[in-house]
Amino acid sequence: MLRVTILGSGSRGNATLIEGQDTTVLIDNGFGPRLLKRRLEIIGRRPQDIHALLLTHEHTDHASGATAACAQFNWPLHATAGTLDALPESTVPTVAISTTSAFSVGGLTVQATHVPHDAREAVSLVITDRASGCRIGIATDLGHVPDALPKQFERLDVLIVESNHDERMLADGPYPWVLKRRIGGERGHLSNRQAAAFIAACVHSGLKSVVLAHLSETNNTPEAAVLSATAALRKAGWRKDSVWAAHQSEIRGPFATKANGVTARAVQLGFAL
Repeated sequence: MLRVTILGSGSRGNATLIEGQDTTVLIDNGFGPRLLKRRLEIIGRRPQDIHALLLTHEHTDHASGATAACAQFNWPLHATAGTLDALPESTVPTVAISTTSAFSVGGLTVQATHVPHDAREAVSLVITDRASGCRIGIATDLGHVPDALPKQFERLDVLIVESNHDERMLADGPYPWVLKRRIGGERGHLSNRQAAAFIAACVHSGLKSVVLAHLSETNNTPEAAVLSATAALRKAGWRKDSVWAAHQSEIRGPFATKANGVTARAVQLGFAL
């Protein structure tokens, strides 16, 4: 099985815990070691339980706490060469990952795919637990969906996808024009509409849960994002009541996917920042 817990998602910090049958990894870390440790403690986990940190890209909300956590907790840091080059210099052990072939982290197989974002070499990730065959796809921070990405995200059990902004809210909102153009651009962030279309392209009978991530606190609402995704899923024939919006200040999960198709209902844990 695979167990997924969103420790935080948004412009103030992102981290996702992935637990396989015998390997646990953290995807991104935009939190300092103390705050990360506190969030892990809330779900009964310790830094020592984690075998590696995988980065999707170098932006501070995903990577500001990466090297400090790796140094303190003795984790290897896996990222593309472009991402590693963009990080501050450190002595933590690093592993450059490829976007042309899958690689292993313990009992997990990971496929990284380049995605369009204004970072050096941003990637999406598909993680497969080899013991159970369960698969999780993570695509956050991309301005549009490349033609090849739905193919990479076939046969997922859990899909985590960015649903950053409502297009009308962004257009009418308080951000300066240059920032609006960056967010809504080809190398910015997915809107609810774009995310919904991508989710619909990934639908299959074995998909168990969809988690909407990286929601803007200014240009979106959880209700709008979930409504958009749910409408697209219903149109595609998917009728399960398992669409969730991740949160900046609350833990979302666990999404526990077993080989027999049973998915535990997510628990929402709130705490003060």
